[in-house]
Amino acid sequence: MITVEQATEYVAQYAWPKVPQSVPLEDALNRFLAEDIFSDLDVPPNDQSLVDGYAVRATDFSQRVFREKGVEGGVELEVVEEVTAGNVPASRVESGRAVRVMTGVRVPDGADAVVMVEESSWQRETGLPLGVVHFNTREVVVGQNIMPRATSVRYGQLVLSCGKRIRPAEIAVLAQVGRTDVRVFGRPQVAVLPTGNELVDGGFVPGPGKIRNTNGPMLIACGRQLDADVLDLGIGRDEPQQLRNLIERGLSADVLVLSGGVSAGTLDLVPAVLEELKVRQVFHKVSMKPGKPLWFGIAGGNKDDSNDDRSTLVFGLPGNPVSSFVCFHLFVRPAIRRLCGQAAGEAAAPKCSALLAHPFEVTTDRATYHPAWIDWSETGPTIAPVLWHGSGDSRGLADANALAIFPEGARYYEAGQRIFCHPLD
Repeated sequence: MITVEQATEYVAQYAWPKVPQSVPLEDALNRFLAEDIFSDLDVPPNDQSLVDGYAVRATDFSQRVFREKGVEGGVELEVVEEVTAGNVPASRVESGRAVRVMTGVRVPDGADAVVMVEESSWQRETGLPLGVVHFNTREVVVGQNIMPRATSVRYGQLVLSCGKRIRPAEIAVLAQVGRTDVRVFGRPQVAVLPTGNELVDGGFVPGPGKIRNTNGPMLIACGRQLDADVLDLGIGRDEPQQLRNLIERGLSADVLVLSGGVSAGTLDLVPAVLEELKVRQVFHKVSMKPGKPLWFGIAGGNKDDSNDDRSTLVFGLPGNPVSSFVCFHLFVRPAIRRLCGQAAGEAAAPKCSALLAHPFEVTTDRATYHPAWIDWSETGPTIAPVLWHGSGDSRGLADANALAIFPEGARYYEAGQRIFCHPLD
């Protein structure tokens, strides 16, 4: 039996990004970039006004000007042009003159500052074509309210790196640099197959010895949450030929996730059927609670080449729902993320530390992943294990937003003691 850390390393060895493909920008959301993105222009392309106001020369507001003109209440400048969004200035700003500009407009030649419209009053009827503007401020400095050319992005600059997840913010950057299509890593297909004669579909009232199929819908949801293409194989019965047919179909996917049938019971047939189908076992059983019976193997591809897009990652998860969920979070989720193109270090299950909100006692011979609630307070995260009755208690898991990690052994934890945990989405 191996440790969680060893199991994590084994899975990582066989999870490689899928072959890249080019997709339209509108289909790229939540995918991972398979190329570096460089800018094809400066942003902004010119010195740009940050506000609605007047482009001026800062020297027109110097103390010397105030003294020479004997102006006490402010400065008056002739307005020679008004430039609205989408247009460019035609006039040069000379001393004693101003150009009215809107936010985002290119700063006219000759101007070195922009004064906000709120600090001025425009008088259009003065005998001049566009009148004069009166400013009630004396504090104008060079560069005021101006974003210089290429402040945000320079031509040829790397703006997004390969492996970056494309969120709405990245869509904006891609559109800004003129990308109408983009290369992304392929979206993996994940096949889900819960097994067991005891399972019935959710629409039926379970009869004697039966239970509703909860793992199937849960694991399908877990796959869809990762933006994977999920294949629902239905329910696999504890009958070798039917199980073989469904598993064979699932091996066409990038990832096959089974639940149940991997322990040591009379009808735990999954490992034997996988062996018949030439699925190569990498490990079976992990020193963790819940989740000990976890099975992992590889089907297809070149057994000497873990970076083979034709291979299928096969996970046999325990049948109890919390065990299945914990194993998915710790092992399957990082593998799918890696197939999607996420960087290896970032694909791993997120981990942090928090202070225990109240005392807690554990007695176990394996590392325990206990459902818990993290409170992200201003003073730092605190965590409280929820009331949980074991690996069959889905209700307890629904009250959790994290898994508290308790190392093997008997131990009493004081309130305020720091422990590690895995936040849940």
